Amino acid sequence: MKIRLTAVGLLMGLLLAIGMPLASADSSVEPVGQSTFLYLDKNEVWLTEDVKAVNMKDGTIFLMDKDGNRKMAMKNIDAAQGGVGFYVRELRVLGESKRFWEIFATVGAHDKNCGYWLISEENGKWKFELMVEDLIAVGYKPLEWHLLSSKIENGQYIMESAIEYMPEGAQFGYEMKILTDWNAELIWSEKTRSFLLQQLPLG
Repeated sequence: MKIRLTAVGLLMGLLLAIGMPLASADSSVEPVGQSTFLYLDKNEVWLTEDVKAVNMKDGTIFLMDKDGNRKMAMKNIDAAQGGVGFYVRELRVLGESKRFWEIFATVGAHDKNCGYWLISEENGKWKFELMVEDLIAVGYKPLEWHLLSSKIENGQYIMESAIEYMPEGAQFGYEMKILTDWNAELIWSEKTRSFLLQQLPLG
């Protein structure tokens, strides 16, 4: 896969490399409601009164405006042509006028992650705030089998990657365990009006 590091990813890598502390969160990041899973019989949803997400059933998802115009297109990184589901939800940054949506792509019976996007819109201007490449810059390993999710924990917005494994002596699928192998805090800076990712220690 050809990796394109965005400005956020490059900045994050530089700060980690030279040992400088990251900017602390100036505003709280929080989800708006629950995620909607687009797959099979549910392939579109109105996220707001004027923004709709549509699963095209070919491994691609679109965000559209109320007139049906395609504003953003996302294709899974595994090049899967079908069988891809998308978890979509709105995010809110307190005090920020931009609107945000977070999208996870999954494929297979065990929800292997195959894509991540955090998108913003302000005054009709749409932008990718974060993509998988930005997660790579802080230690995430795409294309391998991972569950990828996000959550609020102790007031922080945490992104978490986990793997499934069979413990020693196990023989059956129900004995599989899940182990977190990477996590990072998603931080919003009012100064730059952008997100930063800070990798967190495990355990």
